[in-house]
Amino acid sequence: MQALNWTAAGHEREVLLEQPASCREPAASGDAAIGEALFHAPALLGGQAERAGLSCAGCHANGRRSAWFFLEGISGEPGTADISSSFFALPRANPVFDPRPIPDLAQPGKISRDAASLEPFLRGLIVEEFAGAEPGPAALAALAGYVRTLRVCPEKDSEAKRMASDLSLVSGSINAAIAMLERGEGGSAAVLVKAARFRLGLIEERMAGEGLAPIRRRLLAASRELALAAGKAQQLGIWRDRFERDLHPALLRSETSSRYDPGQVDRWLAWRR
Repeated sequence: MQALNWTAAGHEREVLLEQPASCREPAASGDAAIGEALFHAPALLGGQAERAGLSCAGCHANGRRSAWFFLEGISGEPGTADISSSFFALPRANPVFDPRPIPDLAQPGKISRDAASLEPFLRGLIVEEFAGAEPGPAALAALAGYVRTLRVCPEKDSEAKRMASDLSLVSGSINAAIAMLERGEGGSAAVLVKAARFRLGLIEERMAGEGLAPIRRRLLAASRELALAAGKAQQLGIWRDRFERDLHPALLRSETSSRYDPGQVDRWLAWRR
């Protein structure tokens, strides 16, 4: 599965079934939900990251720190990355291999949440450390709004990664795309539609086996229909409603037969070895 392309050996089960626990402060505005969708959008980062399917959440799972992240030539130890590598973008590249620990965005002091500095910091990451297009002001504000809500969970370190969270990201990305269209940020809306289609692909790759072939076909058809609805707020709303009414329940019924199920994952990992 795609996430295993940047996962240190021995952490495959953890990556597929768990994620760091993240608690959220109440958002100053409703835009944090848009920011969360952008945080999971590879197209926001552009370039090599987008081609690899790597979003902000790839290094910062659930807004925290991906301690298992490992990409050959980018990481030293697991949980590190050389953000000055020319692999992702040239503006901040240097010839030195200097991987640093990936920060936990929920930990106080790791990044500034100050209103005057967080937005420019995030913009620099997107445009200069990666190769993303210049984000629109509404998208950048929403992304910063999401980051500002992240907090450590005092009662738990990790939580299960289930299909419901991926389904929520599909719908959330469409809601965010509609919001961006209404604000005149068509480029941001396109990024978010791509994010929804990307998430459908991640769900599809867990629907393995002959018995789940019909649901895979429905997912692929839904992704094609979503591509046709891109750029049209009303059509995106129709697609979302149909997805939540028809495909969403069918997918949840398939979860125990898919590679969201711990037993299925264990059998698949044993076969891979």
